[in-house]
Amino acid sequence: MNKLLWRTGKVTELPDLLMLATLEKSAAVGAATVYHFKHDGQEKLAISLPDGQALIIEALSSTRPRRRRIDPLKADQADALSETAVLPSD
Repeated sequence: MNKLLWRTGKVTELPDLLMLATLEKSAAVGAATVYHFKHDGQEKLAISLPDGQALIIEALSSTRPRRRRIDPLKADQADALSETAVLPSD
């Protein structure tokens, strides 16, 4: 699971942010409004609070390189194929 990053701001920031984003869904929850949107290729949530504040939540992007697991059987087969290759002689 990704860690979440959140920040507070003014509700007046939301229209500018939402204009640059793709809105997935929004809903009123009591006196607050929740926005689910994509911005800069990342899913985010924004909550407009009745006191003029906004809460913006996003997943913390990982700076670690993603690694692929190499199947040992396939790696052994690739090594065997490279060892049996016949090179032309001069």
